[in-house]
Amino acid sequence: MERISIRYVEAPKRKDQRELIRWFCMAFGLESSTDKGIGIEEELLRELAEATYSDKGLSSSKIKLREGVARSTVIYHLNRLMEAGLVTRRGRRYYLRSADMYRSIEEIEYDLTREMKRMLDFAKEFDRVMLAKHSKEQRVLGVSNER
Repeated sequence: MERISIRYVEAPKRKDQRELIRWFCMAFGLESSTDKGIGIEEELLRELAEATYSDKGLSSSKIKLREGVARSTVIYHLNRLMEAGLVTRRGRRYYLRSADMYRSIEEIEYDLTREMKRMLDFAKEFDRVMLAKHSKEQRVLGVSNER
């Protein structure tokens, strides 16, 4: 189950790969900057984007992050990217959700729209149930007030 959280983040001042990846991570609530100024999710997203644009996926053991990052840490952060909806796993390999970032965001938008439609349907049903209950209570109160 994906858990997508989206924040408003000011547009990056520079439109280079690093700043755009940082912006996406911040917009999805994935910023985890370190003393080196770049978070693991940013590193992962950059590597996965490079691999996806080269039509390749990466296994968790093939991902090259800064020295000293344990494989379990890589997997934890890959799971965060998957929960955000940006990354998917096929077999033992990880990829951007779609063939490119634009389509990945477009698919997330589709999912959000579908889920909002479901929520609206349930909200309508909730209102129907509440109004029916309220109407029933009003009828009962009206009958008892007449006596």
